[in-house]
Amino acid sequence: MKIVESAQHCNPEQIARNMSSIVDQLKSCVESAAISGESFDSVERMTLNSVLQIGHQALDLLLALQGDGDLGEEVHTAEDKIAQRSQATSTTKLRSIFGEHTFEQFTYASGKNKPISLRSVSARLSLPRSRWSFLLQEFSQMLGVDQAYEQAMKNLGKIFGANFSVDTAERVNGNMGRSAGEFLANLPIPETGSEGKLLVATADCKGVPLVKNDSRKVAAFETAKKNPGNRRMATVTSVYSVDQHVRTAEDITAALFRDQPAENAAKRPRPKPQHKNTTAHFPELAEDGEGGELAISGIHVGMAWIAEQVLARRRPGQVLIALMDGQESLWKTMQTHFGFGARTVPILDILHALAYVWEAANLFEKEDASRRAFTRERLLKILRGELTGVIQGLRSLGTRRGLRGEKLKSLVRVCGYLEKNSDRMRYDEYLRRGYPIASGVIEGACRHLVKDRMERSGMRWTLEGARSMLNVRAAFQSDHWRVFVDWHMKNEITQTHSNRSLLDDYTSPTLAC
Repeated sequence: MKIVESAQHCNPEQIARNMSSIVDQLKSCVESAAISGESFDSVERMTLNSVLQIGHQALDLLLALQGDGDLGEEVHTAEDKIAQRSQATSTTKLRSIFGEHTFEQFTYASGKNKPISLRSVSARLSLPRSRWSFLLQEFSQMLGVDQAYEQAMKNLGKIFGANFSVDTAERVNGNMGRSAGEFLANLPIPETGSEGKLLVATADCKGVPLVKNDSRKVAAFETAKKNPGNRRMATVTSVYSVDQHVRTAEDITAALFRDQPAENAAKRPRPKPQHKNTTAHFPELAEDGEGGELAISGIHVGMAWIAEQVLARRRPGQVLIALMDGQESLWKTMQTHFGFGARTVPILDILHALAYVWEAANLFEKEDASRRAFTRERLLKILRGELTGVIQGLRSLGTRRGLRGEKLKSLVRVCGYLEKNSDRMRYDEYLRRGYPIASGVIEGACRHLVKDRMERSGMRWTLEGARSMLNVRAAFQSDHWRVFVDWHMKNEITQTHSNRSLLDDYTSPTLAC
């Protein structure tokens, strides 16, 4: 099929003829393919190629119809200043999903060497400050949030038959990431009646590999790691609502040990989390009130975000569940925002408690079957509210077995962990009231939001690059991506084209005809 070349500098009539020619050629090629029995795949690919060409011509036509944006020798800007028209038009380049476009436009400034106050055609068309169109920016981020940018841009290029710059995609991410940070701080409030009965707040920390200089700006892991390298903690936070789901200790134990259910057992559907909002936070700088700056830890930033979410969403009298692992800094920071009591319930994730019981089993039993039986028995007791008895039993067993050295240290640590978290382990009460006791939501968020993109082999992030990527990923994985993109576009248009209203009465000579 012969391709009609792009005609960026043709007049509108010529561009329209080019479009018609492409359509005629496409129709002729499809008819020929039907006669010769060409494969559907080959015709589909040929059609996509033609559609991309038509799209390119259509946008060229749109630009050509705008004229040069001449509003006269001078205009009064929104700041009540007089802006003078440039002596000649300047060439503006724009990249869309269909390819490169150029057009001519007059610009206006309040004086020589002064910032441009108005780019007439750009303002009329609400173009972004970047050379990439808003749709191309959106597509680049939709691929870039899940793939390394080099691969993402290759894939985008295969779809649209072009080459796309990795550097530009990364700059777009930085811009959208800053915007996403603002958006995530003020998420839309769920509609009345759409929330579950319980409100759940949860948090965890996940390492991100940073470049060496930036790793010094972020706290290392609370628990020392043998080789942390430049990995530093991002605080992942999530708030969602869910309906109550009453279960028994036997139900939880069977699920955790993956017992096969009886054939005639009735399967009760689990309530799904509603309006799950998730973010990731690094340290931030704030003014200290004395002209200096104060570093705020990522945990404090994350907990402040949780507090804002809870304040916006919590209904009068609604139970708030604080569900996390045993990281003490998370609990201490959360407690500065929420007083735990009858209507705010702290719960230790049962999976983390279970990990310590498994560790105890390894101290006393050698066979897999014996370790499973040991763990299962004590898990059931913990879920039934017999935690104190389990701790006493472990200590007594350690004495009877004569544990010494490292094994004794491990047992002391296990018992200390369970004892320290006992106020968050009233699982018999939680199950009876239908509260969630496992933090699968935040564990999944750490994996899907952080690990899957940020910890790929060889990756190192600047602090701001990591922050931007996690903000965009959080917006993309939320229910609000479309809302965010529209909000981001509106804000950028407002900031970039503050004098756009001067074009309200503008009609190019071409359009007037």
